[in-house]
Amino acid sequence: MRLDPPTMLFSLILTNAFMVVGLFVAASGGRDRERHDGIGKWAVAILLETLGWMLIAARGHIPDSLSIVAANGFLSSSYVLILAAVYEFQQRSAPRWQYFVPVILTLLIAAILIDDIHGRFIWGGIVFVLQLVLIASELLRNRATHTGRAWRLLLAGIAIVVVVLGLRSLVAMSGQFILAQPETGGVPNWVQVLSFVAVMASSLLGSIGFLLMVKERTDREVLHLAMTDSLTGVPNRRALMDYAERAMAQRGGRSVALLMIDADHFKRINDTYGHPVGDEVLRQLTRLLQQRLRGGDLLGRYGGEEFCVVAPDADAEGALKLAESLRESVASAVLDTEQGKLSITVSIGIAHSTADAGRALKDILAEADIALYSAKKGGRNQVVSFS
Repeated sequence: MRLDPPTMLFSLILTNAFMVVGLFVAASGGRDRERHDGIGKWAVAILLETLGWMLIAARGHIPDSLSIVAANGFLSSSYVLILAAVYEFQQRSAPRWQYFVPVILTLLIAAILIDDIHGRFIWGGIVFVLQLVLIASELLRNRATHTGRAWRLLLAGIAIVVVVLGLRSLVAMSGQFILAQPETGGVPNWVQVLSFVAVMASSLLGSIGFLLMVKERTDREVLHLAMTDSLTGVPNRRALMDYAERAMAQRGGRSVALLMIDADHFKRINDTYGHPVGDEVLRQLTRLLQQRLRGGDLLGRYGGEEFCVVAPDADAEGALKLAESLRESVASAVLDTEQGKLSITVSIGIAHSTADAGRALKDILAEADIALYSAKKGGRNQVVSFS
């Protein structure tokens, strides 16, 4: 197979064209059309890159102002949009100069050095490398990008192009290679072959990496929604039980306590003031309870007006003190609602498991529920430990 410039350009353009179609399909899919995840900008970036390579492939058949100046402008603009896509994914905005200055510099260099391919490789390569460094720095600096593994693919693609652009500039500075041009169809040297392969690999790795970054974040958001109570924002029953199971399995000689918490006479609030006020009471109750928890404790909504606290490392005495602190905090608080100021109390049942007990979570939950029933039966606004 003969690797002449037209053949390599055709392969690169064809690969990018298929990638553009896939990216636009990914950008237009999904239920939330208004979601800003950067895929749309990334798709346009690959489209501009493809147009740039098409103009380069047509060199000798169209004016140099298009095949050199405009083509380099398209390539620089594609890096600008990749940077914009990364910023959009991170839900941040970039300084304006990062969008306009590189493109203007690239156009000036291409226009001034339109007859000097070595000069364009050197100075144009410097601008391209700076743009890629900007993209890489944003990937490395923002922690939200590091929550998955896909960002490493994008970073690897950037690193490949930076290395090859640097190598190409060094070769151009040495002047020892005669660089084959698309219109001549000459045999390219190894630097040009490596450049084409690097650009193709960068586009593939970068696009796949970016799509996977978006997928990873979507998966995390879906999991968060599945494990979070939509009204109060605390973990739901499923997430709470998962945490309790892990706490009991990993306690390693430590105690675990469960606190079942019920809002007293909550049905009366709903019947008197309406469900919107009842919902607001539950949200404010959640905040009051969270303020009194320790670092490793987890509050979750068990169902209705019932909440549960999983307290690792809490012995019987510590669990009782924590429960009393929660009860007193709620009893002394005044809740502001649209129907005026309200007060509420809670009843709390405590169950406790030592490390060597080897008991099932369902048994401890049943004991906490029995203790809670005793607290409510005994007059409410009190704490009862199961014994």
